[in-house]
Amino acid sequence: MIKKGTVVKILRKESYWYQDIGTVVKVEKDIKYPILVRFIKETYSGVNSNNFAENELLLVNS
Repeated sequence: MIKKGTVVKILRKESYWYQDIGTVVKVEKDIKYPILVRFIKETYSGVNSNNFAENELLLVNS
């Protein structure tokens, strides 16, 4: 179970942060992409967070 504060690695290939590590900020229920992950690296438009499904994330031991 992924919860707030967990460190995760991104497995969604089309994501800007593919294979990058981020921190879970919020976990919701009953929506398609319930887990909000925040990163240190920003996209070209200044965005540093994105929503993901649980199967697109891998827990990191750190």
